[in-house]
Amino acid sequence: MELTGRQIRISVRNLVEFVLRSGDIDNRRTAGAQKEAMLAGGRMHRKIQRRMGSGYQAEVSLRHSVEEDGFQIVVEGRADGIIRDGKDVTIDEIKCVYQDVNCLEEAVGVHMAQARCYGYIYGLQEALDEVTLQLTYCNLETEEIRRFQEIQTMDELSEWFAGLIHEYVKWARYLYHNGLRRDESIKALEFPYPYRAGQRDLAVAVYRTLERGRRLFVQAPTGIGKTLSTVFPALKAIGEGHGQKLFYLTAKTITRTVAEEALAILRERGLYFRSVTITAKEKLCILEKPVCNPEMCPRAKGHFDRVNDAVYEILHQEFGITRSVILEYAEKFQVCPFEFCLDISSFVDGIICDYNYVFDPDVR
Repeated sequence: MELTGRQIRISVRNLVEFVLRSGDIDNRRTAGAQKEAMLAGGRMHRKIQRRMGSGYQAEVSLRHSVEEDGFQIVVEGRADGIIRDGKDVTIDEIKCVYQDVNCLEEAVGVHMAQARCYGYIYGLQEALDEVTLQLTYCNLETEEIRRFQEIQTMDELSEWFAGLIHEYVKWARYLYHNGLRRDESIKALEFPYPYRAGQRDLAVAVYRTLERGRRLFVQAPTGIGKTLSTVFPALKAIGEGHGQKLFYLTAKTITRTVAEEALAILRERGLYFRSVTITAKEKLCILEKPVCNPEMCPRAKGHFDRVNDAVYEILHQEFGITRSVILEYAEKFQVCPFEFCLDISSFVDGIICDYNYVFDPDVR
């Protein structure tokens, strides 16, 4: 999602997967296997598209802008395929899977939701009365295909799409108003203590570096007050539009705590700024050893049915979202603390975490 003032750009896939996500956490397939499946899926997509003949339009870019509650939401994406037969139009959404397609009883909800979005946008553009929505499932190993179809009138799609946008707008509203209040508080914020020797010079250097989009390397002795001298000007830079999110990277728990305390001091002086501390999965997990599937972990089962409500509540109740706060809300909503923590990070202003989360390509 990209937020610019009151305009929001979001992909069809991200929209439906966020608003309509449901079900369990189940990562019994390794990250490597998932990556391999994505690559194989891309090849299979193209193979299926080539088989469909000349009347099949593949990878059709679609875009729609809608006004809701003072926001302009731009939804965009690419339909896998569009089939036209006279006045009849079929939107084809292709999903490549490893499971036996004959075991599927119906299309997966978020997959059909993507097709509905594309059907609605294309139907508006072409002034259609109704659209056929088709889910094409293909097994990556056997290449066996199974299809599901539903016919929707444009009135039905219009009502459904309006509900989807309405649910999404509450998150856009939060981000927009939070940003306004944050920036107002930053402009009024003053350095909390008299400057020590060297602190003002460091703070000025940090601000100018961020303003110019450069990098700054600092070597300074213990006790100079480096944390406040870097966090404060970084916040000032955000308030002036030179950034949207503050990352504070640490290697030790003690330095993580120092960062949390620095933000707490500034909040006491009027800063309106939400931050989350990302903690290792092993330190958050309710099990002795993380086993992230619904058969082994009660929090994994139905996690996605509950997590959006958990994120929405914690954002409206807390500012310094530390490990203990995450565990409290995770217990209340019965969600996985680690995945909950990662979701929160998409909506806060600052993230305190280990270097690993930024510099390790797989973890990032």
